[in-house]
Amino acid sequence: MRKGVVSVVLPIYNVEKYLNRCIKSVINQSYKNLEIILVDDGSPDNCPTLCDEWAKKDNRIKVIHKKNAGLGYARNTGIENATGEYICFFDSDDYIALDTIEKAYSLAVQEKSDMVVFGFCNVKANGETGKAVIPHTEKTAFSGQEVQDIFLVDLIGPDVKNGKQTNLWMSAWACLYSLEMIQKASWRFVSEREIISEDIYSLLGLYKYVSRVSVLPEALYFYCENTGSLTHTYKQDRYNKIKNFYKVCYQLATENNYSDNVKDRLSYPYLSNTIAAMKMIVGAEQPKKERLKQLETVINDEMLQEVINKTSLTKEKMLRKLLLEAIKRRRKELCYWMLKAKG
Repeated sequence: MRKGVVSVVLPIYNVEKYLNRCIKSVINQSYKNLEIILVDDGSPDNCPTLCDEWAKKDNRIKVIHKKNAGLGYARNTGIENATGEYICFFDSDDYIALDTIEKAYSLAVQEKSDMVVFGFCNVKANGETGKAVIPHTEKTAFSGQEVQDIFLVDLIGPDVKNGKQTNLWMSAWACLYSLEMIQKASWRFVSEREIISEDIYSLLGLYKYVSRVSVLPEALYFYCENTGSLTHTYKQDRYNKIKNFYKVCYQLATENNYSDNVKDRLSYPYLSNTIAAMKMIVGAEQPKKERLKQLETVINDEMLQEVINKTSLTKEKMLRKLLLEAIKRRRKELCYWMLKAKG
């Protein structure tokens, strides 16, 4: 590991329209001691050429061309080629504030933290910046057992029993990581082709090895809703993948001896993913009868009903609470119109 160096991994696939914006936000960072790893994941557009051109302009850039294997494995390629003290993973169709790495690295060194977590802003397709999602935790640093018992619990999802919302976000791009910690743990990302919401599953495994995490209460990442980046097609096996995500996350939490609070909180991303899938069903270009049939299949799923029935909905946000109550009561028509209005 090269002390003082931060490795920035950018997995790249079919983002020709946005790549330059992302790379510019990285090379123009106020913190200059960077190793920038562009992982061309077999991109079919002009990205491979753009990567090579950027490498000629900036000697901090290293380009790796590889056969397409997906986002998770592209990030792993970055890990295997990184030599920095810390590492971060940014999506190449997004961008970061110009002082992101300086602030995150300074805090990591100051606090001797294995990870630094920060906030983000959503950016609409027209370039308009939405409301900032800024972490607000009771403490700015968590050590030892409280990393798992307090921080990880709130990172997975809000506490719907008392309405506590920390605005933490369990995503690979919202962090700076100690590369030494990653290497000692032999930790890698799973493939999104294997497990949906792979960031949550992967990070759930990593937190077993985190001794100290710091929170940077600023929105430094810009998550872009780019044209063509969102899917509106519902695939028949999507809900089964969401169920599998919940099962393997629960199993991993058990294997890692995480608390019951961690396991209970896993219901939040499971229900969120399920609602997102149901919205896709409602918005699909199919006859209403077929969409209602698919919706009914999800609503009547035994595991979904079991999770909803054991989840407190008291402090849920009103619209989500009403929708979950409708699902609980198996009111498919009401769910359909609520999702249609919301979507």
